[in-house]
Amino acid sequence: MSLFGFLRRHYNGDYSLARSYWVNTLLLSLFAPLLGLLLLPWLTSNFPARYGSMAFLMVTALGLALWVWAVVGTWASANKHVGRGGKQGWATLVKVLIVLGGLRTVGDVVSLAPALREHVEVAAGAQVGPATELEVRADGRSILLSGGINDGSAQQLDRALDAAPSVTTVVLSSQGGWLREGEMLAEVIRRRGLNTYVEGVCASACTIAFLAGRDRAASPQAKIGFHSSRGVGAPDAKASPFKPTDDLERIYRAAGLPTSFITKALSTPHAEMWAPSHDELMQAGVLTRRSDGGETASMATRLRSREQLVAEFRQAPLFSALAQRSPEDFDRMTTAAWNKIVAGAPDAEVLLAGRQHLMVAFARYLPQGRDDTLVAYQLLMQEQLQALRERSVDACVEMAFPTGRSMNVIANLPPELRNRELVLMEQVIRESDPSRLAGLDRGEGMKVVQQAAAALSPQQRAVFTDANARNAASPALVCDTAIGFFAGLNAIPVAERGRALRALYASE
Repeated sequence: MSLFGFLRRHYNGDYSLARSYWVNTLLLSLFAPLLGLLLLPWLTSNFPARYGSMAFLMVTALGLALWVWAVVGTWASANKHVGRGGKQGWATLVKVLIVLGGLRTVGDVVSLAPALREHVEVAAGAQVGPATELEVRADGRSILLSGGINDGSAQQLDRALDAAPSVTTVVLSSQGGWLREGEMLAEVIRRRGLNTYVEGVCASACTIAFLAGRDRAASPQAKIGFHSSRGVGAPDAKASPFKPTDDLERIYRAAGLPTSFITKALSTPHAEMWAPSHDELMQAGVLTRRSDGGETASMATRLRSREQLVAEFRQAPLFSALAQRSPEDFDRMTTAAWNKIVAGAPDAEVLLAGRQHLMVAFARYLPQGRDDTLVAYQLLMQEQLQALRERSVDACVEMAFPTGRSMNVIANLPPELRNRELVLMEQVIRESDPSRLAGLDRGEGMKVVQQAAAALSPQQRAVFTDANARNAASPALVCDTAIGFFAGLNAIPVAERGRALRALYASE
């Protein structure tokens, strides 16, 4: 008998009630959906997300069509059951079961509506995040990948890298996307032996690509976020029949992450995000080294003219105050930064060049500030050194005893301390008054130095006063020496501290 004949005979109720109900309804109407569910994980793992959603919709439609065919035919068979010598009770019972099953099916379809809607959207081409964008930085050594980890992102990156063979680092800026595409991005990065770097946020599937980097680093303020994965149409990871979190666990284990780290990451609900500290990321091997930030030429890529740089600088209250108070200093600062931008230098070098000129000008204005401003600024400097001691002793040393090393010291500070510095520096420039320097002499400043250094150990005093001893000492000792000296300054009675600091700064 042909398939069409079989379908027609059942639909017309020509089979016995037992066969219609137990075989055609319960077995055949379930077989196709179960087969589809077995194929779906393979489709979602090996093809773009839209094909998995298409398959899900087809399986769902097939299951509903078979269910309608099965129950209509079984109902028809029940109507003929008595005429074929069967008992009415069995016919009635089957009809009751069909009605109850129909109510349950309607309820299942209603509850499945949100999932079906999401699958329809994905099948139509919807992506998890915004379009993937790629930009080769001005230095030619890094490429920024931003937006979503969408279908085709890996292919886009591969083509862009073919056109930019000097690129060695992929800068990732993404909230995530498809897990499969994250694996494909990782394969591109791994195959080409590239480094990965994060300046802002790299979360969810983006972490898969990040972990493929040979050298992996992140700026001090960057966030790398982890959570459990979720299948399309599933309200959470546990509700997904395809267990995408199992795939994510496999990927993280292959990357060598510790079990405790993986457990924490995958126990974070998909609707939330766990952003480990950089210490945790280092311990887990997510990061291979610490970064001071500003490693790529994002400013040189974004700013196309000196006028753009000047306009951007003027938006900052501190730089605006400097431009108003001393146009010459502002011009020297922007010129130094612009020369680095023209050379395609990384952000750290651009900011360092500008900051060097800024601090030269600021040093002239600092002793002209009000006493309370000087006291507040000095307290801040001690807090900054202590914060840098926890984050990077090298940054602490560079802040206390500047050498001109290309290091983005400020990026290593907590945002609150950075913001306070900007506010106080602006305040100093705006309120500076040369008349406050009257009556000061260099000898007074030297006495302040001796007073502040009195509490230092002999070894620390040698480090503080002798450049050769300082160069030979460990960075930790040099940092602790600087902290100790600033603590000595801040131990001067408040009533005397303003003038003491003014004398110190005026003598430098």
